[in-house]
Amino acid sequence: MATLTRFTRLFNFATSTCVRRISPASVYKQYYPALRLWDMSVAHYRKYNLRWFPKPTRLEDIIPEDDEAKEKEAAVVIDEINKQITTQSTGRLFAVIHLCGVQFKITENDIIIVNGHWVPKPGDKLKLEKVLLVGSTDFTLIGTPILNRELVSVDATVIQKTLSHTITRFRFRPRKQFRRINFFRIHRTMLRINTITINGDVDKKNEVEGLDRIY
Repeated sequence: MATLTRFTRLFNFATSTCVRRISPASVYKQYYPALRLWDMSVAHYRKYNLRWFPKPTRLEDIIPEDDEAKEKEAAVVIDEINKQITTQSTGRLFAVIHLCGVQFKITENDIIIVNGHWVPKPGDKLKLEKVLLVGSTDFTLIGTPILNRELVSVDATVIQKTLSHTITRFRFRPRKQFRRINFFRIHRTMLRINTITINGDVDKKNEVEGLDRIY
């Protein structure tokens, strides 16, 4: 009986190999469904465009509008801003800066606290270059995403490096006899904002501005 089963297996193997070599692919694939897996196409996501949603516009299709009235109005506004900057009549400026992963809204003589370990030491003078926004009572300059570091300068001084108050971390799991309590303190750096100034005209662009720094 064992020899008979071995003979049938050998006969099936021989016939299958002969059919695979002689007959076309469409014939032997119907007898061996596992071979159809090689011809399966990769599934893709279907894109459904709903009627109540507008079609997204590509950047290549956006055409800038040439409106003379808007251009004249913008020129008048820019001239007024430049006049206030030259005559130093902007008033008290405020700014939004990005520092150590956190955004701060600052004005002159403000004190901000940076949490975590930071390299600068007390007495060091810094120039904060990642300025997102600068404004006064009459105008606001918004960056994309940051303003040119040659246009706006924010100067600060490190006045103190301390530790925070003692923070308690308590962990408890009910009915597991698990209780943990930890105490720790965080490094803190205190900065004083000295000045926020706008250097030059708003619409003036230098030929080599920003080439020595890549954000």
